[in-house]
Amino acid sequence: MNASESPVPPVEPNKGLPPVVPPSGRHIVQLFLIPGIIVAGAVTILLGFSWLAGGNRTPEQFLKNIDSSNADIRWRAANDLAQVLKRDDDLAANVDFGLQVAERFARALDELERAERYYLDAAADTKSQAQARKTLMSQRNYVQYLAACLGNFSVPIGAPLLCEAATKGRGTDEKLRYTVRRGAIWALANLGDGQKRFRRLSQAKQEEVRRNLKAAAASGGDMAEWARTALAGLTGESMGVVAALAECAKDPRDIFLREQTAHALIFWEGTPEEQRLAEETLLRLTRDLGAGHNNRIELKDGE
Repeated sequence: MNASESPVPPVEPNKGLPPVVPPSGRHIVQLFLIPGIIVAGAVTILLGFSWLAGGNRTPEQFLKNIDSSNADIRWRAANDLAQVLKRDDDLAANVDFGLQVAERFARALDELERAERYYLDAAADTKSQAQARKTLMSQRNYVQYLAACLGNFSVPIGAPLLCEAATKGRGTDEKLRYTVRRGAIWALANLGDGQKRFRRLSQAKQEEVRRNLKAAAASGGDMAEWARTALAGLTGESMGVVAALAECAKDPRDIFLREQTAHALIFWEGTPEEQRLAEETLLRLTRDLGAGHNNRIELKDGE
């Protein structure tokens, strides 16, 4: 070292900083273990809620909610079911459950007409009319969601009911009738597309469905007729869907209804005669420019 160079004094630590000490076991527990326990508890709670929700998705629970005396619970349950049926192949192929839902749909259509009569009878009383309108709108929603449910089954149990609703609608009010008709036609389109879903099921599952339909067809009442029609459809016979859609295609009042009908016909094949009818109807609809009868029934929110 050069004599002219003075040694550099060592840098003293900043006296304002605390001394560095290794973490204690208690500190490590506070940093990692306790947050881990909190996260694990939150995950457990979420899984518990998922398990409870799954338990409410059984056919019995769905039917219980659909039959609730609370109108909001009824139509919300039908809405939830329509979504679940899109993803649950076993539920969508459950014959007994499908027949039960079809029965609720038939009953809901009758109740819709009664709700409309109640609304019309309450016209003289403003307060009663407001409550009657609320009941009518809730019942209309219920009918629409049940129609969507029937359309999302892979077994065409709801075909006869949906065909009738598509061609005739329900109620005396034009907008109410067309609301029902539009919902039924849309459900028929989904039901036709659902036949491909049925064919993707295992052979054992398909045979089980046919056995259950045969058993239901041997009983009496409307359910037996619905089961016989569905069984006929699964064996390539006519269910009357193409004829019903061809009738809807002639509707002179609502061009949107005819557009929906064209969409629905794409998903239905049927017998050779029905295929020819479907092709003729679609050809006529492609030339339908609405000339002379291009009215569109406008349905606003709350109507």
